[in-house]
Amino acid sequence: MGLIVSVYRDHYDSELNLFHGRESVTVTNIPGPFDPTPDRPAAELAKGPGGDWIIRPAAEDVPVGMAGPMFGGTYAATSDSRMREATGLRSALPIHDRFETWDQYRMLSQ
Repeated sequence: MGLIVSVYRDHYDSELNLFHGRESVTVTNIPGPFDPTPDRPAAELAKGPGGDWIIRPAAEDVPVGMAGPMFGGTYAATSDSRMREATGLRSALPIHDRFETWDQYRMLSQ
């Protein structure tokens, strides 16, 4: 059970993003009445590498042996006050759902 949040992205929607093509995700570690579905996959609220709040795929959905998760250019937001209560923020959060093979990571990071 969790909270549905909307996904916001530019017109470019990379297939390297796990939430590619999704308009919303279900944040399962914020109390809410919704179950994840194929159209609203499970996500988690977490502290990112720099200590800021992020949304990332649920641990069981993370691809094995790939670089990531990393910021893929998308954000998550909701008007539901439970998100603000959990984070203390009133802004959209970056989604870290991009995964690359290690070869892609090395090539794109140069």
